[in-house]
Amino acid sequence: MRKYIFAIIITLLLFLPLHASAQIKEIIAEGTYNMGDGETPTVAESRALLQAKRTALEQAGTYVESYTKVENMQVTKDEIQVLASGIMEVEILDKKRTVVGDGFRFWVKIKARVNPDKIAEMAKRVKEKSVIEDYKKIQQAYDKSQKDIEELKKQLAGAKGEKEKKQAAAKITDEERLFQTNAWFEKGYQHWLNKEYDSAIEAYTKAIALNPNLAQAYSNRGVAYAYKGQYDRAIEDYNKAIALDPNFKGQHDRAIEDLNKAIALDPNVAGAYNNRGLAYALSGNMGRAIEDYNKAIALDPSDTFAYQSRGDAYAKKGQLDRTIEDYNKAIQLDPNDAKSYTKRGAAYALKGQHDRAIEDLNKAIALDPNVAGAYNNRGLAYAMLKNMGRAISDFQKACDLGDEKGCENLQRALRER
Repeated sequence: MRKYIFAIIITLLLFLPLHASAQIKEIIAEGTYNMGDGETPTVAESRALLQAKRTALEQAGTYVESYTKVENMQVTKDEIQVLASGIMEVEILDKKRTVVGDGFRFWVKIKARVNPDKIAEMAKRVKEKSVIEDYKKIQQAYDKSQKDIEELKKQLAGAKGEKEKKQAAAKITDEERLFQTNAWFEKGYQHWLNKEYDSAIEAYTKAIALNPNLAQAYSNRGVAYAYKGQYDRAIEDYNKAIALDPNFKGQHDRAIEDLNKAIALDPNVAGAYNNRGLAYALSGNMGRAIEDYNKAIALDPSDTFAYQSRGDAYAKKGQLDRTIEDYNKAIQLDPNDAKSYTKRGAAYALKGQHDRAIEDLNKAIALDPNVAGAYNNRGLAYAMLKNMGRAISDFQKACDLGDEKGCENLQRALRER
């Protein structure tokens, strides 16, 4: 049974309301797009939605800027745009398509909600240099896509002969794929900003499926895996990113250098130590990572992420008792976090305490029936207890929820049954 893989999943940080009296801003916006020959309705509708979102974002940015001034937050213009983009929640109110000439016009109406309670937490997130750069690249890609598709539509309209038309149509198809890739990449980016790491991984995976050569998507997915404590998978993605683009090599060293400077300027920011600890963990230096998490905890004893990350680092060093102590603290801070129980259950399983592991994993599943890792880990515990029926059932559930390790373990269990 040693071949089974234990998934340790990191806990998402809590978003605690800082201003109970703050009003949620609601914005209504519309977008339109005229679909031409060679384009697909799905992408055309997405382009209309993008226009509506950008219109709403302008108003959201103005609202966020006013709020940060009242709260005396030190944020730049660029940071405000990213901040507003990160916290803006969009709901489609209505959409329709109408015939215009020889094509269709797509119209979308949305409601965007901006919750000021999230601004303070998100403001810390966007201080990282790479966040601003990533946001600008996404917007530049959209601008280029819009310019390119209009030019390609003109080429198709003016094409002479069937061969020329097919070539223009093929270019439009390629451009639509690039647009969809960028859309999934942006979703991954938004989920990462909100610390929704599972959703971020899913979105980046879809971007990679559309463009397997997108080095930045592998790199960003690696970051999401790292925040979940899945360092092996993070390193695998980083290696892939470096193979596609050697410029990604040395990224950890540069990150550490930047964080060294940030800490020198202000040594009392827990987040800087957390991020540097993560960079050290990714480079395999668990000792230095633990030192930084210690410092983060000293600055903020209620920092769940620091306890979770230090627990992960101890697990990598094989110090499971210390791992469990840190997960205990995380659960103490938030007894309703399913993923904390999932992680502690995995640690108990690694110690051979399978009954205690199952107890924790039962709790995790009761709190959130959609945590795939909890089913996978419980399946592993049942497998160790020779209860293969329950193990296979749990592996199947984990696999159904999209857990790759659950699928792998299911195949092994079925072969060894």
